[in-house]
Amino acid sequence: MVQSRLKNHLEDLQLTVTLASHSQVTSEWKHHNHITVNNCLYYFLEGEGSLRIGHSAFHPQAGDLYILPAGERISYSTSHESPFRLMFCHFNAYVGQLPLFQTIDTPLSIQLRDHHHTRQLFDKLIQRFRSDSNLAPVATKAALFELLSFIWDQEPRKPTITISSSQKHWNNIVHYIESRTAETLSVPQIAAAFNYSPKYFFRYFKSVFGISPHQYIVKVKMEKAKHFLITTDLTTARIANELGLERAHFSRMFLGYTDMTPQRFRAWKQGEL
Repeated sequence: MVQSRLKNHLEDLQLTVTLASHSQVTSEWKHHNHITVNNCLYYFLEGEGSLRIGHSAFHPQAGDLYILPAGERISYSTSHESPFRLMFCHFNAYVGQLPLFQTIDTPLSIQLRDHHHTRQLFDKLIQRFRSDSNLAPVATKAALFELLSFIWDQEPRKPTITISSSQKHWNNIVHYIESRTAETLSVPQIAAAFNYSPKYFFRYFKSVFGISPHQYIVKVKMEKAKHFLITTDLTTARIANELGLERAHFSRMFLGYTDMTPQRFRAWKQGEL
């Protein structure tokens, strides 16, 4: 049951790699109480030093892998005589609108058994990140998915879902919006449904999700529209009606969201362009 919940939870996992590389650090490699902006994977190949993630202290050895969640406070340093050499990746990870590591609990330190394959997967990720190919973003994401899957498969302590009461509350709000795509939702209406004042709800929603409630509503409707255009033969007028929009308004909104008209988007997805 627990693994089934985790599987369902990770169905919505979205990843974006911001940096992937090898690094031979110098003896000046040190930081104290640094707050990470991105999630990080550190795979140590050799060297000595220390690493602190939150309240947990480590002394990395060759073959050790560490997960540093975004927003965590970290400190690190390396030996003058034997500085670290490592492979690393910085990435963003969300399940829906929530940061991945706010929704799951995962071991921060992972002992890997198959070091050869780990290095192969890191090398693949780094090569794809550095590629100039138009498909590099897709290939890079695929490589990171493969690496994370391998890492967690090696670790007997599997990730577990840990969504706080506040996160559950925001999930309820997101579900409220996403289950009403056929309606014309307003900020006062949503705020009232959850006993907030409109002004407070607007400000708090934007601080949590990084976009306004209206922008989120548009995003939900346009993603639903893309689903209709790809998987059904519904006319543009019918799709607009399913989303609680007038046809002309829907077409303008879709064009602004995707830089394509609905008809062009459908033809593009069907390979007719």
